[in-house]
Amino acid sequence: MISKFNKFNFINENWGSEFNQWDHMGIEPTSPLGPGYGLASDPNASIYSDGNNPFQDSYMRTSSIIQDLTKVMNTLTSQGVFTNVNQKPDIFLEEIDEYKNLKILRTYENLRRKVDIFISFEFFGEEFFGVYRNFNDSLMKSRLKSDIFNDPRCRQIDNDYFLKLNNYFYKILERWFIPDKGLYKNLKEDNIIKNELGQNIKIKKNAIIDVIGSNIDKDNDPYIILKYKNEKYTITKNNYYFFKYRFKK
Repeated sequence: MISKFNKFNFINENWGSEFNQWDHMGIEPTSPLGPGYGLASDPNASIYSDGNNPFQDSYMRTSSIIQDLTKVMNTLTSQGVFTNVNQKPDIFLEEIDEYKNLKILRTYENLRRKVDIFISFEFFGEEFFGVYRNFNDSLMKSRLKSDIFNDPRCRQIDNDYFLKLNNYFYKILERWFIPDKGLYKNLKEDNIIKNELGQNIKIKKNAIIDVIGSNIDKDNDPYIILKYKNEKYTITKNNYYFFKYRFKK
């Protein structure tokens, strides 16, 4: 059962209500308040923060995240990422514009030391939830799990449709995590960056860094290249995926 909710209203906090579909997806939340509340080891990773800590990605930032993700979605669509004139009519391409309001609900470092990304999105006006587990596993590409695949109204989603939807959302998220070049302020005390020797260096809250680019290492993991006090540093591994939560442009 898919339950609607208005994002401008409070979510019912009774376990087993709005977010009980996570159980059907094999997700094991430890909080009775659903997937967006207080579950991440790094609390900044949820859009449902109460805002008490300035580096947290609070619910008030949701519209900004949606705008950024929407720009990526529109770019991928306009580039015709899945267009092939030799193919038979494609149901996914016919419905691609109906996928809207993609949100990153939570970014979480799991027990495998990989990143799980919980999302929500609208399809024909209905809100659905999903998760990419081990999103940054370079050996086995993450596959989307979502309640949309169990909805009887979405029987058109066959294996080919799934692969395209899975890849579409994956590319959107992948591009969203890439930071723009420029100056950023550190919002978290003792944030970690690496020097050219690979040593962890802590930087203080409100320190200014200059992002000069990003790249992929030999293990196919993305990393950020920056300058701090005229020295070159990087932000690597899972810290890469928390950058937009911990730094403000």
